[in-house]
Amino acid sequence: MLTRRKETKTPSPGFYQGLAFTILLMLLIAPALLGGSRARLQAAWSETEIRNLASNYEYRLFDGSRYRLKDGQFEAGTGLDDYVNLKLAALAVGDLNADRQPEAAVILVSNFGGSGSFYELTALVNRGGDWQQTNNLELGDRVEIKELVVNDGEIRLNLLVHGPDDPSCCPSQQKSLRFRLVAGRLQLLT
Repeated sequence: MLTRRKETKTPSPGFYQGLAFTILLMLLIAPALLGGSRARLQAAWSETEIRNLASNYEYRLFDGSRYRLKDGQFEAGTGLDDYVNLKLAALAVGDLNADRQPEAAVILVSNFGGSGSFYELTALVNRGGDWQQTNNLELGDRVEIKELVVNDGEIRLNLLVHGPDDPSCCPSQQKSLRFRLVAGRLQLLT
């Protein structure tokens, strides 16, 4: 009995070019189809890099003025009319907007030559490789920051605030606050 041998065909060179083009195209568009972005393709920033960024960032304060920190502080002027001292009082790093990338919760303290030290909370968010500051929320004058953490997308802050009989120097009432980014803006939860 005769058996017939199966013929195998070798694909033409054009087949391999088409296959290579298809694979390349899939590699280029797959991240977009899967919800990826240029920022997700970049390596995540380390906590050290974010701390360095936050310590040397140009911040917009609650009143709209802008100052660039150098190593966590800015100071200029000599008299009551032009003096400003701005410091990074506290920093916590964690994912604030569910993009699986770390952001920074930042507390700034400013003094403009008087006895007050004004604290405000803001955040630095990485949007496609461009770090942007959110809105600022006032925390008070001469409060005492005890703890600032980012956990489960929330900023948690423990601080001492002034009671009705406390002198300006010495806040004594414990207060716990929670904040979350909502549509790119910090909002107080409690």
